[in-house]
Order: sequence, then C-alpha cells, then structure tokens
Amino acid sequence: MVTATVLILTAGRSSFLDRTFAGLRSQVFKDFEVLLVLKKIDPATVAIVEKFKKFLNIRIIAQKFRSFMAAYNEGISNAVGSIIVFLDDDAVPEPMWLSEHVSSYDLPEISGVSGEVVSARLDKDNIIQIEGSSEIAQFYAESKLLKAFGAKFWNRPLESQENYLAYISKAGYSQKALYPVYGEKTNSLLCMASNMSVRKVALQDFEIPTSFIKRGIAFEQIVGWFLLKAGHRTIFNPCAKVYHIIHGMTKSRFLDADAISQAYVEDELLFYYLFFKEENLSIMHRIISLAHRLFVHLRKFEGNWKRERYVLKGIFVGNLLGVAWLISRKVQGSFIPAQSALFQ
Repeated sequence: MVTATVLILTAGRSSFLDRTFAGLRSQVFKDFEVLLVLKKIDPATVAIVEKFKKFLNIRIIAQKFRSFMAAYNEGISNAVGSIIVFLDDDAVPEPMWLSEHVSSYDLPEISGVSGEVVSARLDKDNIIQIEGSSEIAQFYAESKLLKAFGAKFWNRPLESQENYLAYISKAGYSQKALYPVYGEKTNSLLCMASNMSVRKVALQDFEIPTSFIKRGIAFEQIVGWFLLKAGHRTIFNPCAKVYHIIHGMTKSRFLDADAISQAYVEDELLFYYLFFKEENLSIMHRIISLAHRLFVHLRKFEGNWKRERYVLKGIFVGNLLGVAWLISRKVQGSFIPAQSALFQ
C-alpha cells in the first residue's frame, strides 16, 4: 500500500508545476503517489505530467465542482495513501520534506503535521529563498505591553490550545504566535494548506465545509480543530520545508479588491461556523477583538484607503452574514452564507 498521497490542486499553472514535480522527484522518501486534481485538463499540464510519469506515480482526476474546497474534498476521498500530504502547485519541496512529514507520525497520537513555508523568487531556473520570510511565523510590530494585553482580551487561545504555534482564539479568529519553541517540533493546529499532512483515517467522518469557505481562509485550522476535538494531536515540524514561489499568476486572496473583501468575510465567519460547536468561544472576546480590528484598520485608512475600505467592507459583510446565519440556525432555518449574494 502507498504510504503517502501528495495532493495538488491546479489550474493552468503548468510552468510552476514543472518545478513542483522536480522537487517531488528529488524526494529521499519514495513510497508516495501524486494525486493531481485539475480544474480543467489543459494540454500544457498533461505534457508536464507525461514528462514526469517515468519518475513519479501520478494520477489525475478532473474536478467535478467549481468550489476550491469541494476540490479538496474530492482529492481526499480519492487518495489511496494512509497519509495525505497537501502541497500547492507553486511550492517546491526540499528533498527531506516528505521524510519529515512521514516520520513525524512516529510520535504518539499524531494525526496532522504542518511544515515550514518560505517565500522564494525565481532567478532564471534558480529558486532563491527570501531571508526571514517564513509564512508560518508572524512578527508583530506592537509593543510587548500591547501583545500581552491582546493575548488576554482579544487573542486568547481556546482551552487546550494554549502555547500552540497556531490556534483559534476565544474570539473565533485563526491566529499564529511565535513561541520560543518555533524552531522545534511543537504542538500546533494545522497552519498552511500549501504544506501540511493528515492521516486519512482521521478524516473519515470529516468533510471540509463549503458553507462559508470559498478561498480557503482558515480551512486548515478547521481541519486541525476537528482532529483536536476527536482526540488527535497535530504539530508543526519546521524541518518539513517548502519554498513558495512569489509570482502573481494567481487568483489569490489579496491581489484584487473582491479577493480582499472575500478573504475578510471568510475570516469573520469562522466564529459563526464554530459558535454552536465550540463551547469555549467568548462573545465578550469577540466584541473586544472586533473593536480592536476596526481600530487598527481605521488607523491605516489614511495611508492606504483603497485597500482598507475593502477590508472594512469584508469585516462588515462577514459579521452581517454571520449574525443572519446564527439566527437561522437558532430558529432551524436553512440560510447559509454561501447561498447569499453578499458572499459572492
């Protein structure tokens, strides 16, 4: 049986996929398949697959549904490996990447692993790491006093997630905090879908929600939260490293006005999705956190008003949809955010 399935979603980015496959070809660990979920089967991508088929065990499935998250669900259900490893089509893994993921499962009760993601640029055929560019570690400009105050009143982790590298706050936001153990294997919710893995058996009763996730904001934390509630352990392993190429050929979260607003809508809706599932969420923390977020973005408004107005729009719409969702569930209605015109 194949030990691992490397799951990649792609659409029209064959030039980057070539580098991703080259990184997979160089893996020290060999017992894996590559499962490619295609939004559309284009000749350039097929040509890349044919080029690497002699070196890699590659399967292709055509995406049935347009939703990004639905494509992930299709990939998970079609994976044959006992460990499903998520990798972006513009990320290049180091040779020991897969070995580090697989060996992490030798630790007790491990069912999910996040790896390090480092931004990189292309110089002809060379991948150049951008120093200090970890997409996992987040460095904040606030003073120590403000950080401590925020950790108490608006960024406090849910119970059982204290001292996690990535966690969900009592206010219902996905957060990351740089602890002294950052450079070691440490407890963490899943951090980054461009580089993480999950035991397939642990996901047998789980489907990634499409009710409020369109662009993928915090979906990995939802998976991690589900695993935690089911009694599993998830960790961060910095030695499982990939280089994420900066390019701009993407419909990503923050490249245009609509994407910015949509990202913040989904960020706000995390609280409302979890509200009836997670008893440790705090309305008080939510209100204080929301006031703090609005204050921060209003302060930025003068310097970058074009972007910040879409941020504020996303925060407003996200909470509007969230309240409607809460009321609907309270009265056993059928409303979900993804069906609303405001969500589109």
